[in-house]
Amino acid sequence: MPKRPDYQWSAPEGVESPKLHLYNSITRKKELFKPQNHVVTWYSCGPTVYDDSHMGHARSYVSFDILRRVMQDYFGYPVKYVMNITDIDDKIIKRARTRYLVKKYKESQVTKDKLVEDIFSAMEHHNSIIAATTDPDKLKMLVEEVQKVKIAADALQSVASSGNAAEISKHQDQLMASAESVLGEWLDKMKGKDVTENSIFADLPRHFENEFNKDMDALNVLPADIVTRVSEYVPQIVDYVKKIIDNGYAYESCGSVYFDVGKFDAEPNHYYAKLVPEAYGNQEALEEGEGALSTTAAQEKRSPNDFALWKASKPGEPAWPSPWGPGRPGWHIECSCMASDVIGESLDIHTGGVDLKFPHHDNELAQAEAYYNNDHWVRYFLHTGHLHIDGCKMSKSLKNFITIKKALEETSAAHLRVAFLLHAWKDTLDYSSNTMEGARQFYKMVSEFNLNVQDLVRRIGNTSTQWSSTEMPVEATYNNTRVNVHKALCDNIDTRTALDHMRDLITEANKYMNNNQQVNSQLMININSYVLKMMNMFGVTIGDQSGGSGQSSESLLAVAEVVGDVREKLRQWSRGKDVDAKDLQGKLLSLCDSIRDDMLPPLGVRLEDRDGGAPSIKLVDAAELMQEIKLKKEQEAAKREEKEKKKAEQAAKQAAKDKEVPKDPKDMFRTPEYSQWDESGLPTHDKEGKEITKSQSKKLAKLMEAQKKKFEKWQAQQA
Repeated sequence: MPKRPDYQWSAPEGVESPKLHLYNSITRKKELFKPQNHVVTWYSCGPTVYDDSHMGHARSYVSFDILRRVMQDYFGYPVKYVMNITDIDDKIIKRARTRYLVKKYKESQVTKDKLVEDIFSAMEHHNSIIAATTDPDKLKMLVEEVQKVKIAADALQSVASSGNAAEISKHQDQLMASAESVLGEWLDKMKGKDVTENSIFADLPRHFENEFNKDMDALNVLPADIVTRVSEYVPQIVDYVKKIIDNGYAYESCGSVYFDVGKFDAEPNHYYAKLVPEAYGNQEALEEGEGALSTTAAQEKRSPNDFALWKASKPGEPAWPSPWGPGRPGWHIECSCMASDVIGESLDIHTGGVDLKFPHHDNELAQAEAYYNNDHWVRYFLHTGHLHIDGCKMSKSLKNFITIKKALEETSAAHLRVAFLLHAWKDTLDYSSNTMEGARQFYKMVSEFNLNVQDLVRRIGNTSTQWSSTEMPVEATYNNTRVNVHKALCDNIDTRTALDHMRDLITEANKYMNNNQQVNSQLMININSYVLKMMNMFGVTIGDQSGGSGQSSESLLAVAEVVGDVREKLRQWSRGKDVDAKDLQGKLLSLCDSIRDDMLPPLGVRLEDRDGGAPSIKLVDAAELMQEIKLKKEQEAAKREEKEKKKAEQAAKQAAKDKEVPKDPKDMFRTPEYSQWDESGLPTHDKEGKEITKSQSKKLAKLMEAQKKKFEKWQAQQA
């Protein structure tokens, strides 16, 4: 038999899969993401550590964490993630000095009169700052600080002549606390230059860096692969600045070094302010970027658009040696140098808050491209949107911020992360009660679905029923969801749309479980596993995903004690000599309710009654369950109270009605509607003289009979 030819297989045409696009701030549009090498290099602007981290930080770093997790765990990119800590900065220096000086002032134990005198002087200085302030938000903050001091001063004045030493001391302490910011500014002006203890400039940022790390851990933010600190990079920064000077893009002036913006921008292969070209020459933004302590920079620069790479240190400021004299790094050069040292001449991704675009990030780009003499130091610049508090701008410098610690006292880290997932990462997010309620509802929906599927498997096991028209639509939704979620994540990591698709999938799955007695549990397991996998990938853990198999011996013992108590009650009731069946039935039903509502919830066990079957058993967080039951009882009590109120109002109306004297039935129809009546008062003719029909007469007679009974009843009551 001749040998048959091999079968010729042909590849399917297939479908074109969507590819990841990211919104690039440089081009202001979504661009196809193409890493330069096998490992994605990513630099993220870290915090300037001079105060507690706030919700603006949470907005940025949780959002970056979500992007990073999606890049690594969903798209499978190996990522080298670098973040800096800014621990040398004008804000840090000033905050460290003022804290130190206020602390020393308190320790000096000044008299009441001296305190009032000094605060009066501090207020004069503060008012001069107010007069020079043009920013409306900052002006509002400064005026509010003055008001607080005035209120505390008036309170002290009111008890000053009382002779009550304890009250005077108490109000003196309150005045000191309210005036701390105002007093600190004045003390810094008077004595800041005399601060020579360099340790205070290191202790403050180290403390707040540790607090920042605790906050990030509480928010489930992955730690950076590499953390760089400015204080550990000063020698490298000096070398970096020297090379920029050698390349002709910077100059020394009065011990400081400035970047020559005009010369850099004039070069054909360079462009200044790539991110915000319309901000070129914005002196207000540039001055803010230079820092509050750069008071002489304007006289030292060749052009107002130039900015400091190295600052000559003044008395009361930390200093490091350099070829230009003792000084410290400028803010912008710090990131350029550290990112270049760890990553090199071109970064795949650079991230930061939208408020850093200009001048900070534009200056970073200019410095690094002047150093390497290239035009592509950053390939993709990603910026998170602002965070507002109930519609208002939030700022640490304006002191109207909510700390991360405070926020986590009111809500969970998981709920916060879901709130960020439900909003586009590059848009402004309004942190409000409505925002958080939406996040809680989404989290609860996913959590309840997970519990329902676990309970389903506990009751019927892992079953795969015959595939029918009932399962097919659910499976189609499941498959479409996976496709659409992938499309959403490819589209600038659009988590909001991804979660919307997942919400629709859970809704369909819940309908399927609720509307069908025979359920394909494997299909539900698949959907639940997918949802949990995606939420885990986003950094959100949903409940106990083990199904409760990891319960501790203490929990099992607690449940056993409940069973023992119930058993003992049943034994006592069954031994009763005169057992009344109806009474026993009431006791049993009451016991059933008590098991569900009182005994099991403190153990984290939720029982849900089901029609025609065993109850659903769900293992949940005990504290959350107790809070849920408390709210439910409060709502039921409010309903009962409302019901009783309505009942009392109805009774009052009825009582008032009963007090009314009913009309004599003989007179009830003697109205203009009729013209003639019989001897009993029943109408015989209408107002036009037409005779009343028999059917009308019957109706009127019934009404008269009812009124007669009411009237006779009233007469009897009066007797």
